[in-house]
Amino acid sequence: LNPGDADVDIDQTDVLPSLGVEWQASKQWIFRGAVSGTLARQTFKELTPILQQEYLGGPIFIGNPELDTSSLVNFDLRADWTPRDSTFVSASIFHKEVQDAIEYVQRVGDFTYTTPVNYPKGHLTGLELEARQKLGDMWKSMERFSVGGNATFIASEVTLPDDEAALFEQPNIQAPMPTRDMTNAPEHLYNLYLTWDDEDLGTQVALFWTVQGDTLVAGAAEDDGNFVPNIYAKEYDTLNLSLSQQMGILRWQLQVKNITNPEIQEVYRSKYIGPDVPKSSYTKGIEYSLGFSLSF
Repeated sequence: LNPGDADVDIDQTDVLPSLGVEWQASKQWIFRGAVSGTLARQTFKELTPILQQEYLGGPIFIGNPELDTSSLVNFDLRADWTPRDSTFVSASIFHKEVQDAIEYVQRVGDFTYTTPVNYPKGHLTGLELEARQKLGDMWKSMERFSVGGNATFIASEVTLPDDEAALFEQPNIQAPMPTRDMTNAPEHLYNLYLTWDDEDLGTQVALFWTVQGDTLVAGAAEDDGNFVPNIYAKEYDTLNLSLSQQMGILRWQLQVKNITNPEIQEVYRSKYIGPDVPKSSYTKGIEYSLGFSLSF
């Protein structure tokens, strides 16, 4: 890079209106609706045009200093049911219209890498279900336990720029793709947790299990007249444990993340190539952390 090539200077004024409505139909039922304008700003990683790798030999990411901020219009509907203080159930529907969507795409030169670009527009629609329950109301012996979870189902789509869509329509490629899934928007997300909290002992234990559905990692590319399909990360789960203990003014916390250390598989996927083609497989490893804090 020459001096100044990587400089980023963003100066803009945005009007972001928001309107919310809440109706408490009864003591147990609350309904909410909202319309709002928001922004999706670029991260430092996405703006920095250097070769970035999480580990030696891993996929290469190069930022784009010309990346623009995305603007969103959000529509949300939510219903909450609280039959008793210890029980909570909720359902919500959301929809997002995105302009200048920030999308990750593959680029092929002397090597293959991923970079962020702005796509003209996109939209994302989802359904989320959530429930929380203190178990003491059902079994006295379980009064220190709580369980909960949520499930989110997502459908997303972005529109490719005309010049990029034209590449996939070339006679030697013949893989028309005017739209595709959004990157980093999994088909579904499941979360379950179990907690044990003893206020007398000052002890808290929590176990969290998460499942992330198939997720587009990087969009398709064209390489010297050849079609390079979309890259998807296949569904995988993670299990995390948290343990904390209060000892006078001292509190310590132990966390163990990714206990099951699942294999994460990435595949090339497109209706034009038939079944998925394996790209890579790796594990993230188990992470341990120990922290201390003082309160006085």
